Amino acid sequence: MVDERATVPDLAIRCGPRVPGMSVVEPSSWGGSATRWRGPGALFAVLGPLEVWRPSGDQVRIDQRKKRALLLTLLLHADRWTSIEEMRLALWQDSPPRSALGNIKTYLSELRHTLPPPPGAPADRRHVAAVGPGSGVLFRPVGPGRIESRPGHYRLIVQPDEIDLVRFEQDVERGRAAVRDGSPRRAVGLFERALGWWRGDAFDELPAEVAGTESLRLEESRWAVHEDLIDARLALGEFDEVLPVLRAFTLEFPTRERLWAQLLVALERSGRRAEALSEYRTLHRRLVADFGIEPGVALRRVHQHVLEAEPDCPGARSGPADAHSR
Repeated sequence: MVDERATVPDLAIRCGPRVPGMSVVEPSSWGGSATRWRGPGALFAVLGPLEVWRPSGDQVRIDQRKKRALLLTLLLHADRWTSIEEMRLALWQDSPPRSALGNIKTYLSELRHTLPPPPGAPADRRHVAAVGPGSGVLFRPVGPGRIESRPGHYRLIVQPDEIDLVRFEQDVERGRAAVRDGSPRRAVGLFERALGWWRGDAFDELPAEVAGTESLRLEESRWAVHEDLIDARLALGEFDEVLPVLRAFTLEFPTRERLWAQLLVALERSGRRAEALSEYRTLHRRLVADFGIEPGVALRRVHQHVLEAEPDCPGARSGPADAHSR
C-alpha cells in the first residue's frame, strides 16, 4: 500500500531569490569500512555489517558468527541490561542446544578479552593469566572490561558517541536544526554526513524476531533523511542536480509520496512544468489502478501549486518547508 508515514513538502511556488548558502560542516572521520576510524573513543558500527574499531584506527576482528550476533544483541540494548533469554533467542531462535548457557558465557568471556576497554579504564589493566610453552606469557585484562553482569543479565558499557547509530541520529538532529535556523547549506552537509554512517542494513546479522522492529524504524529514518537532504538541496536551488536522484528513488520506491512531490517541484522549477504535470497524471493513474486510492492531500497541494505557477520564472523560487499533513 502507499507509504503514508513519509511527509511531503508544503511548497508555495512563487518567483523569488534562491536561499543564500552558509559554510559547510567539516567532513566526518568515518567513511565506511574502507576508511579507518580514528577518534577519541572506540566505534561500534551497526549500520551495516558489524564492525568494531579501536581509537587508534585498528579494527577488532570478531569472526565467529555466534559471537557477532551476541555482541549485536548487547548493542541493540546498549548500556542496558540484556537477559540470557534474549541472547539465547538471538543466537538459536527456538532451537537452543543443551549447552546454550555455557556457550553464551564462553562467548561473553572471549568478548571481554577482545573488545577495547571502556572510556576511563586504566591504561594497563592486564595480569598474567597463563604461561605457555617456551615461557610464552598470555596477558588477560582484569575486571569486567566492556561487559558487566548480574544474575541472569549482562550489559555492554558503551558511550553514546561510540555507536554509529547514535552519531547518525545526532547528525540528523543537527541537520534539522539547521533547516529550522534557515541554513540549508549547513543542513546539506549534516544530512550527507548522517547518511555516510550507513554501510548496509542495520543489525542485519540478527534474526527478524530480535531486531526486526528496530531495523524497520532505522530504515524509515534513513529514508526520511534522504528526503530531508533533497528538500535542503531544493532550498539551495539545486533543481537540475537532484533530478537524477529523484528519478531513481521514485522508480525504486513508487509509493513514497514525498519523493513524488519533490520530483514535481524540481521539474517545475527547472522549467519543465509540462513534464511535472505529466508525471503527476501518471502517478495518479497508477495509484487508482493499483491501490484504488487518490494521491494524498499534501501531494495534491503540490500539484495545485504547479498548476498555478507562473510559467515564465523557472528556477528562481522559494525553497521547501516540511508539511505534516498527509
